[in-house]
Parts: sequence; C-alpha cells; structure tokens
Amino acid sequence: MNWQTRQTLLQRAKDPNNAQAWEEFTSYYKQFIHVVLHQMNFRSADFDDAVQEIMIKIWQNLPKFEHDPNRGQFRTWLSRVIRNRLIDFIKQDSRYKKRVEKATEQYLEEEKLLPESELEKLVTKEWEKHITTCALNNVKELFSGSAIKAFELSLLGKHPKEISETLNIKQDSVRTLKNRVQLRLIKEIESLRADLEF
Repeated sequence: MNWQTRQTLLQRAKDPNNAQAWEEFTSYYKQFIHVVLHQMNFRSADFDDAVQEIMIKIWQNLPKFEHDPNRGQFRTWLSRVIRNRLIDFIKQDSRYKKRVEKATEQYLEEEKLLPESELEKLVTKEWEKHITTCALNNVKELFSGSAIKAFELSLLGKHPKEISETLNIKQDSVRTLKNRVQLRLIKEIESLRADLEF
C-alpha cells in the first residue's frame, strides 16, 4: 500500500505488524503519558514500569479502537486506558509488595487517583501543551536562532523594541521573524493534529 495516500499515524499504528509506525507513535505518546502521570500525582519507584505497562495496553487495544465521534475523541479512549491500567498496576504492585494497607490509603480510592471526567480534562489540557511543544521543536529546525528567539521572547510578553535590542536586529525584522515562525507553527500543529488525532 502507498502510505502517501495520507494514512494517519494512528491508523498505521493500529497495525501490530507496523513496527515503524508504533515506534513513531511511541515517540509522541510515551513522554505525554509521563506528563499525565506526574499531573495525576502518581509517585512510585516503578514509575517507568507503569508507563511501559500503559504503552503495552495501548498497543494491545489500539487495533480494536474504532473512531466514533459520538463517543468521544481518541483522547477520551486514551485517558480511560491510562486510568484503568494505572489502577491495575497499583493493585498488582500493592499485592506483590505487601503494602496493601498503605497502597489503599494512598492510591486505591479511584477518586484520589483522579475521577475519569477530571482525567479526560487533564489529558486534553496536557495534550494541547504537548502537541504545541512537539510542533515548536519541529519548527525550530526550519528557522535561524534569531527567528526562534524573537518568537519565544514575544511569547514571554516582551515588546518588539526590547526584543530588537536584545537580539541586535531591527524592530521590523522582529515582527517579520515572529510572524513567520507563528504561521509555520500553526501549520505544524495542524499537521500533527491531522496525523495524531481522530
């Protein structure tokens, strides 16, 4: 099959035999899951194992995932997989380490872990940040250091005059560079969304 016919990464990653697509999927989602678990206040010596367990569960279930706009986005499904697998992981961990009482107090109350509706909001918020960061990293390779610095300083609320003095470039150049980066960033975010979201 010709992949140029615009199959998204998610569609390709659903094929368990497509190792390259899964590797690319992992490069985007593994770090994102790290962030989500931190935001859920999950603290464990086995943090990386929990992330790995979640990735395995996603890999096992992704081929069965069917996109249905009426039932929510891929992120809805993803947040459910993360939460359910994390609860299973904690239960297993507490049994094997004979810390049931402590684990129950700290983790097993599902509402403490994060209610499903709250987790979905968290996943959505963190995904927006994650995809913007990925897009910015991709865009950085396309522009000079001055263009990226001008854009980043403008995000910090710096005035074009201040940026021009800091970077030793004309004020008009600051606006031009900032706008070029911003337009390319918007396109990159749209491209990543088309590839990574249902």
